[in-house]
Amino acid sequence: MAKIPAIPTFKPPPTGECRRIILWVFWTLNMLLNFIYMCLSFATASRLGKSAADVKANFISNAAWRAPVAACVLGGLMVLFFNIFSCVVLIRKSIHRQGPGFGYGFIMAWSFVMSFFCFLCGLILDAFDETVRSHLEEVEQWKTYWTGAYIGTVVFAFLCCAMFMIFFLCLVIFQGGISKAIGLYDPRTDEKRKLEMAALGHMQTANPLAASPAI
Repeated sequence: MAKIPAIPTFKPPPTGECRRIILWVFWTLNMLLNFIYMCLSFATASRLGKSAADVKANFISNAAWRAPVAACVLGGLMVLFFNIFSCVVLIRKSIHRQGPGFGYGFIMAWSFVMSFFCFLCGLILDAFDETVRSHLEEVEQWKTYWTGAYIGTVVFAFLCCAMFMIFFLCLVIFQGGISKAIGLYDPRTDEKRKLEMAALGHMQTANPLAASPAI
């Protein structure tokens, strides 16, 4: 009896779902780090403003003192807006199964800019570290732990800088995986994929008994 040839099996092409999950994991980690930074920056900005009355120099009208307050407030607001917008865009693309588009590209560019923006905020706050220690630690409303919160704001600003850059790289690397996860492929490789899928379908529907010799 002739041996029936085995039907070759093909593994399905990778969908890239794992990459999309990893992207969400990095977004969550970035959001948690940003949340801590936002809390520290807003609290520090509020305390800097409340301590103004006890400083001999006019705290708000002095242009030099506006820099740390603005760095805290603007840094926290920019991070807050980024997380809200990026969450909305990524959720919509996950629900509607859409590939990378304008919103995805905008998040990618914004993440790159936010990395340098947080770095700039950290540099401004770090430059005023000695000034804050010398002028505010003697103020009654400024406790020692507020100096620690100020230093924490500086540290988390630099951490957010690094995390935004990592998230930007993830957006660049995993955008192809998101497309494959929802069935979108690069036009240059789409024709090759169609030929492979057609060959796979032909071999699965072929009858191997028809080609076997008679007994």
